[in-house]
Amino acid sequence: MTRKGPVPLSADLERYLASLDLPQVALLVSLHKAWPGIAGPLLASRTAPARFRNGVLTITVPNHAWAQELQLCKPALLSKIAGAAGPKNPVSDLRFAVGTVPLPEANGPAPSEEPPDAASPDPEGLSDVADPEMRESLRAISRRLRPREE
Repeated sequence: MTRKGPVPLSADLERYLASLDLPQVALLVSLHKAWPGIAGPLLASRTAPARFRNGVLTITVPNHAWAQELQLCKPALLSKIAGAAGPKNPVSDLRFAVGTVPLPEANGPAPSEEPPDAASPDPEGLSDVADPEMRESLRAISRRLRPREE
């Protein structure tokens, strides 16, 4: 079989990792790739899948407030991960660990660290989050982390 045109290095890397029979590494690579679609733009810019062991996916978060709030979103996240991982989804639970979250890839604009503009119709940038419970939980996190105006 001959290929026409360039092939992304990531495709060869994924095949190579699969050939090593290291399913946890292959899973983490695929989750990193799919993370913006799984978590949505707000979560994807502030969280990242870090480790997978014994069915538990550890997600790095910036602080304890995020970890606590994301516990409430665990069922929705598990459902989205299952959809992304396919029928042989090995992820049975999530753990949230505080740590340094890698910066998002340079494919788009970096998330703003400035507080959202309360006058805009979607100040938290959550209109793309389809699940209403997750959207409201993320809004609550955003409100708690926003500096209070005096």
